[in-house]
Amino acid sequence: MARMEIMSGTERRRRWSDEAKLRILTEADQPGVRIGDVARRHDIHPGQIRLWRQSFSYVGRPAMFLPVEITEEVSATQAPDTPPAPAVIEISLRNGRCLRVPADVELRMLGSLIACVEAA
Repeated sequence: MARMEIMSGTERRRRWSDEAKLRILTEADQPGVRIGDVARRHDIHPGQIRLWRQSFSYVGRPAMFLPVEITEEVSATQAPDTPPAPAVIEISLRNGRCLRVPADVELRMLGSLIACVEAA
């Protein structure tokens, strides 16, 4: 059954508490969940969720450590006099995307890259 909300007066703006916003953001951050679906459930525009993400900027979030697997690829056909291929780090992000960067990437650049890929 569809929910109907009747707004009287000229203002349609709703006020959301920080707790409600964080609850919706947590729901939208779950793996495999689409922002549009969460927005429809709460009768808000998907852009509102993106704005809330920016306004909270997740400063208060605890640091998360992800599992890391170090592998070394050795090729039997690689000649000993050829220079080794540059080391590449592969980072799997929460949104399911993968980021491959050189091992010697600057930390400031890496932080910016991760923020851009997660936000997109």
